[in-house]
Amino acid sequence: MKIINEKGKLFGIINVIDLTVLLIVGLLLVGGTKRMKSRPIVANEDSKAIITYEVSEIRMMAVENIVVGDPIYHYDRGGYVGKIVEVNYEPYREPVESDGKWVDAEVPNKYVVTFKVEADVKNNPDVIIVGGEHTRIGVQYRLKNKKIAFFGTVVGMEVLD
Repeated sequence: MKIINEKGKLFGIINVIDLTVLLIVGLLLVGGTKRMKSRPIVANEDSKAIITYEVSEIRMMAVENIVVGDPIYHYDRGGYVGKIVEVNYEPYREPVESDGKWVDAEVPNKYVVTFKVEADVKNNPDVIIVGGEHTRIGVQYRLKNKKIAFFGTVVGMEVLD
């Protein structure tokens, strides 16, 4: 007895293409049921964290509006990030070529602000969620409060609990 006959049927029972389609559909069903039976990741309890943001190239007027004790919100969704607990600033520096050498020169009337925010975070095994947004180091977020709106880059995160 031939494995595939002249009509293209396997053992004279089923077409090879039909068998392939049935196997693919069967594998998809098995994979889908396994996926649906897996338990979802549940967020742990809220915990406290200190998130450090950096804002570059801003004027003194903006620096003065980043005040300790003020709340900070995400600009787009309006989610509460936390309360500012520390603010530091220094002159903004930019590399400039001088006599064939590169030096960091201060840019007049521009500053770099680093501030820390005490935030309530949802701490999953995979992500940290602050104010409804996945928060990661090195990512820039648009932040605001009643006095100012700006882009801040996360430069540090420390989960306290």
